[in-house]
Amino acid sequence: MPRLRLFDLRLSRLPRDLGICASDLPQIADKVNTAQQRLLMCKEASDEGFWGSWAWMMFNIPQGQNILVCPREVARLENVHICGRNAPVQNQFYEFLEFGNRRMAPQWLSAFRSRRWAGPQVLTQNTVPSTLPITGGPVLIQVYATNAADTGPNPPRVLLQGEDQNGNTIYSQDGLSRVTGQFVSLAAPFATAALQMSTLTGIQKDITAGPVQIFQTNPTTGAQVLLATLEPSEVSTSYRAYFIQGMPCCCGPFSNPCLTPSPAPTPGVQVAAIAKLELIPVMTDTDYTLIQSAEAIIEECQSVRYGEMDNETAAGLSALHHKNAVGLLNGQLAHYLGKNTAAVNFAPFGSAKLERVNLGMI
Repeated sequence: MPRLRLFDLRLSRLPRDLGICASDLPQIADKVNTAQQRLLMCKEASDEGFWGSWAWMMFNIPQGQNILVCPREVARLENVHICGRNAPVQNQFYEFLEFGNRRMAPQWLSAFRSRRWAGPQVLTQNTVPSTLPITGGPVLIQVYATNAADTGPNPPRVLLQGEDQNGNTIYSQDGLSRVTGQFVSLAAPFATAALQMSTLTGIQKDITAGPVQIFQTNPTTGAQVLLATLEPSEVSTSYRAYFIQGMPCCCGPFSNPCLTPSPAPTPGVQVAAIAKLELIPVMTDTDYTLIQSAEAIIEECQSVRYGEMDNETAAGLSALHHKNAVGLLNGQLAHYLGKNTAAVNFAPFGSAKLERVNLGMI
């Protein structure tokens, strides 16, 4: 099926049903984003979500690292596969509750895992503002604009939040307002923050024409490390981070045999995962929607419209349209996945096969 775009919704009956001009792109985008948010967060969405709200992803983790930072599009990891076997994904309460009200120490976790699970485990951590943290600080923070249109008159700005070289929170004056952090205006070939930073706790930026890259630069040697790459529509950063307990040293080199000449393989660990996707708001005609049913989005937009009315029948009509939207999305799931092809694993004897224990299935 073709992927649903904001342009397709503008050409549908959505503007007419909502009483909006088809050319009013900002208002239509606002209604569509609201409808998508409600459908993704509704109780009927269950754990996996609706069609189009998950994706298969591969992550290459270099040797010696055990932190996996997901990109902007990932809300959470549902299932993880490491070096030929599945790894359980545990939430942040797991380390604290397993042995009472104290946090599970790494050596306890390793010993506990050796008795119950012989492979790595994936533990949820806090969200992080950048793909890599600042290391070897204090360092200079340099901001690179990849599109020349972002370095002209009145350039967009980036707000860097964190601590300075003395470990103090950075504050600055922005006109008449006191802000936490320091602003950097994009410039060619790059812009450098006024104060050196030892930690980075937040990044904000204006909407730009192209991606923006954030580098840490050693003030003595000039060595650079890429901390984050912000997409044009990304105005603040927050990425899901996972700690992989019991990460193997490596499980095969990474190389691409399709390239000529083939690059030298890099030792490390390749992690496969099914990821629940985060909603990226649509802004332009070419943006794809996360919910891939136009009829469901139209029904939910009508639900939002009636929900904002103040009369006796509006609440009932709002609930009816929401019910219709959920029904359409469930029907879409059955259309693409089927009702009788659910993934069920019945293992009453663990990894042992039934033939080995002289049992048969009738």
